Amino acid sequence: MKKILYHIAVLSFAALAGRVSAQTGDYASFLNEVASRSPQLAAAGKEHAAAVRGLRTGLAPDDPEVALEYYFAGETRYEIAVEQAFDFPTVYRQRNKISKLGISKAEQEYRSARRNIMAAVSDAYLNLNYASERVAILTRRRDDIRQVIRLYEEGMEAGQITAIETQNARMLLTEVENSLVLAETEREETAAVLAQLNGGSEIAPQGYPQFGFTGTQEEFVAAALAADYELQAAAIDTLIAQRELKLSRNEWLPKLKIGYKAEVEGSKGTNALLAGISLPLWQNSGRTRHAKALGEAAKAQHAAAKAEACTRLSSLYARYRTLAAALAARQKDYLTAGYPELLKSAAEAGKITSIDALMGLGEWYTLKDSLMALEYEVALAGAAMALCLI
Repeated sequence: MKKILYHIAVLSFAALAGRVSAQTGDYASFLNEVASRSPQLAAAGKEHAAAVRGLRTGLAPDDPEVALEYYFAGETRYEIAVEQAFDFPTVYRQRNKISKLGISKAEQEYRSARRNIMAAVSDAYLNLNYASERVAILTRRRDDIRQVIRLYEEGMEAGQITAIETQNARMLLTEVENSLVLAETEREETAAVLAQLNGGSEIAPQGYPQFGFTGTQEEFVAAALAADYELQAAAIDTLIAQRELKLSRNEWLPKLKIGYKAEVEGSKGTNALLAGISLPLWQNSGRTRHAKALGEAAKAQHAAAKAEACTRLSSLYARYRTLAAALAARQKDYLTAGYPELLKSAAEAGKITSIDALMGLGEWYTLKDSLMALEYEVALAGAAMALCLI
């Protein structure tokens, strides 16, 4: 099977604040670098360390017991007893294997948390680019409509334009100004989120990364499944369940107990050694059946997670391909890029009025806004695919 590969066009991040490298062509490295400064990743690292420490505890034998019995009688009398209980050796072996599997699962969970933080960085960065582009295009549109209104007002004074036409232009200006306020608010909020993820340093938008993927849908799904940390954690759960079943069976073996006892009465003393077993007649009742049920549940969860992941990855691949193809077709449309120049030429040639040309730009702005939304969705889908392969 061919490897699934992707490349990202070289982007300039010279304006990025903080310690982000000035030049990078690797979007994954950019996300990883920003995520490494986030307090969220620091918290996830501490949680991971605590989980590992917890999984390494409780593996030693039971604590020894020391007892002193002092009798209040006419003559001094007391007993000293020291006892130590041990599980059967196979019990400790199974517990250690379960601990190691738990640590492996914790590692997968930490990697998944890191990838989720990188995804949050990516979403914020792409959203910041989209919001910034919308602010720029809406600002241009607002300025154009203001110019139209000035021309309409001059036309009203000359008796060439009605008050209704001027009022329609003013309502359109209000609509665009409202959209601009919302876009500016979105940009500010997203910039704050991205700065927080970057350890408090702002990051300036520098455009969308351009992704190029090779391989079929089946190859992408296979590669992404192999790098799916949550799915790997679910697979480890099935192994843990198998070990838990073996442990429950080993715990039916009797515990061993050894000890020493000394009894002193007056000036006489007696020493004794203790050896015995503890019969697990009731404490482990039902534990094996419970372990079997946990194993079946873990297998079912893993199968469900894999089926869900396959569907999600296949849909993501199809979404990216469809949107990328649509974007490529729209970008080749000469009307999209050249329409403002056509309007200007027509106005200069006297074929249309300047007002008609300026108003005609409204349709172009609407189309441009739709194209920007499509570019944003393509970038989101491409980044999601790239993150699946990290």
